[in-house]
Amino acid sequence: TAGIDRGLAADERAVARAAERLPDRVATLSRSGTVLAALAEASPEFVLVAESRPGREGVDAAERIEAETDAAVAVGGDAAFGELLAAREVDALLVGADAVLPDGRVLNKVGTRGAATVAAREGVDCLVVAASDKVLPARERDGDQPRIDREERDPSEIYDGGADVGVANPTFELTPADVVDTVVTEDRVLDADAVGEIAKRHRERASWDE
Repeated sequence: TAGIDRGLAADERAVARAAERLPDRVATLSRSGTVLAALAEASPEFVLVAESRPGREGVDAAERIEAETDAAVAVGGDAAFGELLAAREVDALLVGADAVLPDGRVLNKVGTRGAATVAAREGVDCLVVAASDKVLPARERDGDQPRIDREERDPSEIYDGGADVGVANPTFELTPADVVDTVVTEDRVLDADAVGEIAKRHRERASWDE
């Protein structure tokens, strides 16, 4: 119970820290609880939300943002999201994270990489909000890579025809560190180097428990 309470408190502090940094016009995707909480607290004037296939979680997120804030909300198709992000003149892209790798890469819902890459091209800040326990421990040896589960979904969601074609339908993808401006945690705002420092501390703590 104490661990759960600490985790919830960390999420709340990360949310508050992210909300303080949000401008009036924000874009997001998928349905991260910390992202939705940060948007509810910041209540920007406009939020653009990607539909977020597969699953279309962005549609539900847009409805919640509309209900819980005073923002004008628009939903856009994933394929058009890059152009919409530029055309709607948003000033920040806010996303969550399933995990943050020691080198600063971010594992999150598919679509994050494309959106963050466009954001970097358009001069839009990409902010990741996540408690520091989402940072994976550093590996014991340099060059070791953590196992990443992209959670392949049912191939028939993409193609159910009779041709002999391979199908890729991942739920998650990795976004490079160089298109992420900051990772906002409960304690501070991190760049890739600071993420690496936390990953090393997590590895040291894990060693103490072994």
